Amino acid sequence: MARVVVYSMAHRGDVFPFVPVASELSRRGHDVRFVVPREFHSIMGSEPFRTVHSGTDFGPSTLDAHGAYLARWGMRLGGAMLLRLYFGTFTIPHLAELFMAVDAEIASADLVVAHPAASLVAAMSCERRGVPWIVGDLFPMLVPTNRVPPAGMPNLGPGMNRRMWSLARSRAAGRAGGAPAFVDFRARLGLGSDDWNLLDARLSPFGNLALSSPLYSPAQPDWPTNYRLTGFTSWAGADDGAIPDEIMTFLDGGDPPVIVTLGSSAASARPELFEVIGNALRAVGRRGLHLTSNQAIADRTRNALADESQGVWPFSPLAPLLPRAEAIVHSGAHGTNALAMQAGLPSLIIPCLFDQLWHGRRQVELGTGILLRKPSRAEEAIKQLIRDSAIRARAAAFGRELRGEDGTTAAVDAIAAFLASG
Repeated sequence: MARVVVYSMAHRGDVFPFVPVASELSRRGHDVRFVVPREFHSIMGSEPFRTVHSGTDFGPSTLDAHGAYLARWGMRLGGAMLLRLYFGTFTIPHLAELFMAVDAEIASADLVVAHPAASLVAAMSCERRGVPWIVGDLFPMLVPTNRVPPAGMPNLGPGMNRRMWSLARSRAAGRAGGAPAFVDFRARLGLGSDDWNLLDARLSPFGNLALSSPLYSPAQPDWPTNYRLTGFTSWAGADDGAIPDEIMTFLDGGDPPVIVTLGSSAASARPELFEVIGNALRAVGRRGLHLTSNQAIADRTRNALADESQGVWPFSPLAPLLPRAEAIVHSGAHGTNALAMQAGLPSLIIPCLFDQLWHGRRQVELGTGILLRKPSRAEEAIKQLIRDSAIRARAAAFGRELRGEDGTTAAVDAIAAFLASG
C-alpha cells in the first residue's frame, strides 16, 4: 500500500471535499496524512487518517477577519483581486513555513493529492523529490477553453474567449496575483520556471480530478486530456454527520425550516444578510435555521432576530440537516452547493465570490435555484423559493440524478489506478 499526502487549507469548502477521498484511501489500506491548518484537526478527529499541521493557520477563523475585503473584491474583475488576499497575505509571506511543513510529509510519500491553490506549494516539494501529484480541482470554471470565457466575463465567442484566457496567463496578470514571488521561491529551490503562470500551474501534469459532477459541470472538448470529472465528493461531517442535540430539538419543534448558511466567506463578508433573510422568512411564516460560520455572527444574528422561529448556531455539518429542510439559502460555495443539489432542495443563492456567482448562474440554467443579487428583494425571492413548484420539482429530480453518482469512489478508483500504474 502507498503513503499518500492530502493537502488543502483556507475555507471549509476548500477542505471538506477532500475528507471523503482521504478517508476512503485510508479504508483501502493506504497510509494517509492530511496536511491542513490546526483549526480542522478536531473536526476530522473521527476520520481514519492522520492530520498534520500545515505550518500556518490559513483557515476559516483567520479569513473571518478579512470579511470587508471579500465583500469589496469577491466578485469584481472575475475574482482576480482575491489572489492578493489568498496569496499576497496568507501564502507568499509564509512560503517557507508552508513549504517546510508539507515537504516533511512529502519526503516519504508516494503520491500527493492537493487543492489546486495549495498545489502551488506542494508541487515545489514534489518536483524536487520526484513525487507525483494529482490535483483535486474544485473550480472547473477556471480551466481554459475556447468555448467559455473566464468566470465572470461575457462570452463573446471563441476568439475573444481565447484572448481573455491568454490575458489570464500573461505576466501582468501574474504580477497582480503574486506569481513573481512563487517564481523566486522556486528559483531558490533550484526549480525551473520557464513560462510558469498561476493559471496553468494550479493543475498537475500527472492528473487532475475535478471533484464535481459531469451532470453539473459540462466537460469541454479542449480541456487537457488528463482532466477528469469524478462527481461530487461530499462529506457528511464529523462523527458521520451527528446533529447536535440543541439543533435536533429545534428541528423537532415545528415544520421543516429553510436553512440559511453563507459559508465562511459570505458570512464574514456580509453578516447582515442573516438578519435580512431571517426577517424575510418571518414575514412569510417560515422557520429558519441559520448557520453563521462563527460565534460572533451567531450572537449578533440571534440578538437582532430575537424570534424562536429563527434558530441560530455558529456551525453544524450541513449534510444531515438537509433531509429535514424545506429549502436552502446559501452563497453558492462549492461544497454547500453540491450538498444542496444532491439533497434535491431548491436553492436561493446570494453570492460573495466569483465562483459562487458562477454556481448561482448554473443553478438558474438548470432550473434548480434562484440567484439573488439585491438583498432588498429577499422577501420576494423567499416567496418564489418556497412557492415555485417548477423549481422544487426540478431540484428534486436533479438531486435524484446526482445521488446516482459516487464521486468519492470514482476519485479514489482513479487515484488507485494511478498508484497501480507505477
